[in-house]
Amino acid sequence: MRAKEESDTLTIEQREQIERFLPLNPERAERFVQEWEEYVLSCIRRMRIADEEDVLYRIFYRALNALPDFRGDSKISTWLYRITWREGIRHIQKNKSSARIETPIDEVDDPPDPGESVLEVLERRETAGHVQRALSRLPVKDREILALKYLEELKTEEMAERLDIPTGTVKARIHRALAKLKNLLEKNHDG
Repeated sequence: MRAKEESDTLTIEQREQIERFLPLNPERAERFVQEWEEYVLSCIRRMRIADEEDVLYRIFYRALNALPDFRGDSKISTWLYRITWREGIRHIQKNKSSARIETPIDEVDDPPDPGESVLEVLERRETAGHVQRALSRLPVKDREILALKYLEELKTEEMAERLDIPTGTVKARIHRALAKLKNLLEKNHDG
């Protein structure tokens, strides 16, 4: 019963968040885009979509058209993530050759530990390069589930909510994605 009460409270908060943008007019639409643009761009970049601006435009076009009908069944971020994901997949399927294979999923380069030798730094970077290349060869769904788990550090329940799938499916996708990644790394190491 408590979960239902929390869910009802959350829905009221979500409705209040949406109502700040309604009724939709140019100023409120601009505010919505400004508040959520970085979030959507980070999702697009994780999907490695080359034409970010075009996809960003289409995502916000769809979101702003659907905003008045937002029911508050989920957080705004979850709702917007789903729109982003669907639009990103549409774009990738339509333009398979446009996906940026060469761009690493996580471009952060950790600074070397002062105690590391030059050889250790080079080995760490070489390993990171192998992992990045293997990640780039994974299907988008596998890269996405791993990014949610290891880059965004979301809990299984949060990932399930964001992807709108059961927690068991999240666990299975993580397991399969890690198995594929391991297989690619082993092939690379042996080859």
